[in-house]
Amino acid sequence: MIVKFLCPTFLPNFVGLFSNTKKAFTMKYLFINFAILLISIQSYGQIKILFDATKAETAGSANWVIDADQNNLNWTKTSTVTTGGSKANAQILPTPDQSTITSTTVETTWTGALSSWGIDCVNKGYHVESLPYNGKITYGDNTNAQDLSNYKVYIITEPNIYFKAAEKTALINFVKNGGGLFIISDHAGADRNNDGSDSPTIWNDLFTNNGIVSNPFGIKFDTTNPNSNKYPGDFSETTTNFTTAANPITKGAYGTATKLKYSNGSSMVLDTFANPTVKGVVFAKESTSKINGAMFVYAKYGKGKIVATGDSSPCDDGTGASGASLYVSYANDPAVANNHRYLFMNATIWLATTDTVVPIKFISNVTKNQNNQTSITWKASQSNGQSVNYEVERSVNGVDFNVVGTITGKNLENSSIENYQWETNETVTTTTYYRIKANENGNISYSQVATLSPNNKQKITIFPNPLSNNSDRKFTISGITNGSVITITDLKGAKYYQNIATGVSISCDLNAVKNKMAAGVYLINIKNGDSIQTEKLMVGK
Repeated sequence: MIVKFLCPTFLPNFVGLFSNTKKAFTMKYLFINFAILLISIQSYGQIKILFDATKAETAGSANWVIDADQNNLNWTKTSTVTTGGSKANAQILPTPDQSTITSTTVETTWTGALSSWGIDCVNKGYHVESLPYNGKITYGDNTNAQDLSNYKVYIITEPNIYFKAAEKTALINFVKNGGGLFIISDHAGADRNNDGSDSPTIWNDLFTNNGIVSNPFGIKFDTTNPNSNKYPGDFSETTTNFTTAANPITKGAYGTATKLKYSNGSSMVLDTFANPTVKGVVFAKESTSKINGAMFVYAKYGKGKIVATGDSSPCDDGTGASGASLYVSYANDPAVANNHRYLFMNATIWLATTDTVVPIKFISNVTKNQNNQTSITWKASQSNGQSVNYEVERSVNGVDFNVVGTITGKNLENSSIENYQWETNETVTTTTYYRIKANENGNISYSQVATLSPNNKQKITIFPNPLSNNSDRKFTISGITNGSVITITDLKGAKYYQNIATGVSISCDLNAVKNKMAAGVYLINIKNGDSIQTEKLMVGK
């Protein structure tokens, strides 16, 4: 009751008493922060969900907010925002107050294309807020009342402004320490604020240029063929290409989803080497693998989780600010019924649920192939004498793993590092992948993937080689393994090119290299799991 009195009624009138003084400005923000603090106290014990509104989510025809009482923003081409425009301006708390929301509340009670999603979250028992356009994305900043440490789930729908270095650090650490990040992109070329960047590019920049770890979540949005309505970077279709495996996203507590409709979206490429936990649950019709063409994905990172999808349309409820191009898709879509609602709420619930953390930390795992014998060794940190079973899993494509061996872990009275080894007389005749699965009373964790090649070396073909600087500067690397990371450096280690193979060969285009490569010898490093193979590339004059 105190919060409702201070925030909507008492606080504005109190500040108004000092409206013409410098003291008024100070008092205004003092009382606003005080009101937010009281709101936090009131919602203590509730799971809190934060919807971002700082990254031009209402620019152009978009309206990705749960509620906005004003429409006065102008998102500029310089990735900044001014007032005096006509775009939706989400406030921290939706109005009417979420305490008034019931199962019979209509979604138009709040004004925003995400209002249905927000109301569903409230009816699930969650507390929802928006991070307004002038809010700060921080983690561990006690001076910020909306610091991410105060929330369990952070939802960012189609960002159109790059994340700053400090914001990237905050997002990575938020997930690493137990937060749930909902990543929503759109199709390649969807530049709402006309600043030259679209959401797939902005998300990929977070994944690869965060200064902490490369591709922590194991996903990359495809940015090909912008605005051409073609798979995989800009396509529209209704797919039923769903995984049959049990999972919390398509077969979750809120309902079972069997269809997903993209209205111009981008698919994702999965990297199980960067993150062994990443899984696609919905794929494009055109996709025949479990790596390319992913449309809905989930993964774990550290103590936290992420969910990602490549189109903002499925969460659109069709209502919002005037001037926005909105479509009914979240619920009661003629093409998919309530499937999108099931997907998004299942994903939200999974992100908001804290899993039991397995007290096992893999230190390393190594493969060896010699004397017609394959040997897998690993170190793991265990604690508290819990019963642990290890399973050795093998794959020939880096995607589908099968159990080939088991070892019972040692029961340790105190925290310790234990060494394990598994051997087989089977000779490796093709590139093979191994990982260790730890099962502790039903709680699962995985080691990183280790790669074993015949004679520990892949047969690589590079054509053409030498490469003429006067040609189109394109060449193909064949004989590699799906998911290999290809890096080209000079002899001093300066990097010129990097990409991830999505098959047994990759076409490299050096025309995209910013710094022209002088004539000479360059190194092609092919990283496959824990192994790195180096080949030479000759570049002529």
